Amino acid sequence: MDCPTCGSTELHRNGHRNHVQCHKCKRCGRQFLASYKQTRYSEDIKQLCIQMYLRGMSTRRIEKMTDIHHTTVLSWLRGVDLNVLELSCGEELDSTE
Repeated sequence: MDCPTCGSTELHRNGHRNHVQCHKCKRCGRQFLASYKQTRYSEDIKQLCIQMYLRGMSTRRIEKMTDIHHTTVLSWLRGVDLNVLELSCGEELDSTE
């Protein structure tokens, strides 16, 4: 295992965080975990939340239904062009009628 900052292999164990071993670099002093848990949501989940919002659901209601914090949903909404999505969502609704 190497230090992610300086690349040194001179490490020592330095406690645990959430039952995962922590390591500390002897050269630069950086503390890090051997592996980090993936915390991102899948694109399918993001698209589902965006579609729920476009259909009139509030971000707080989406949070209650999906257990995804409303500020996370808001950050996803800020990252997309809602005008384009509203047009495509409207076309999907028209084609299903």
